[in-house]
Amino acid sequence: MNWLITLVTVALLLQVVLFIMGRRIRKREKENSIIEKYKINSRQRAWQLLGDTSIPEEDREKIRVLYEGEESEEDS
Repeated sequence: MNWLITLVTVALLLQVVLFIMGRRIRKREKENSIIEKYKINSRQRAWQLLGDTSIPEEDREKIRVLYEGEESEEDS
């Protein structure tokens, strides 16, 4: 019986650790992803963001590349 309780406890702790790590990874990806950061789900949304002057210029450049479907020279 003690082995069963130990096994269930270890499995529960593993699930909690994986959950917390997953949230941290998603949060980090969201901070770095332009699509997630500005919730871009269509070309129309990208076009609207291109005209928004409150968005930093470097983010607008990344959005423009996404909108036009170009690959940057760094990716090549």
